Amino acid sequence: MQFYYFGLYRALKRYRFATVLGWVIVFIGCASVPLGCELVGTHALTDLTLSCCTVVAGLTLVQQGISSLAEYINVPFPTDDGTGTIPRAHVDELVQLMKDVDEGGWQEAHAAIRTLKEMATTRGLPALN
Repeated sequence: MQFYYFGLYRALKRYRFATVLGWVIVFIGCASVPLGCELVGTHALTDLTLSCCTVVAGLTLVQQGISSLAEYINVPFPTDDGTGTIPRAHVDELVQLMKDVDEGGWQEAHAAIRTLKEMATTRGLPALN
């Protein structure tokens, strides 16, 4: 239950936060380039360097979010938790959801968050928050 349900939800939320924040940082870095181009002298070079470093930092954050989600989904973990706290049908459904996220892109990851919330209400699983 902790790995397939609560853990997956936390991993997806971390992924969403990291990618959105990363793209916002990239946008800020790109938006700051015209400011560096208007100046002349040593400050212009410094401003352009800082803009490029900001873009790289944002892209690195996006890549880190993607990598952390991929590592979480690809952990070889037994499909039976042995406690009987989560029905086998739910485990199989969650494993399939993880495969869909792994094979898909960001849209599948965001849809998986909605799917997990729907499972909480329709399947009678504990609340996710």
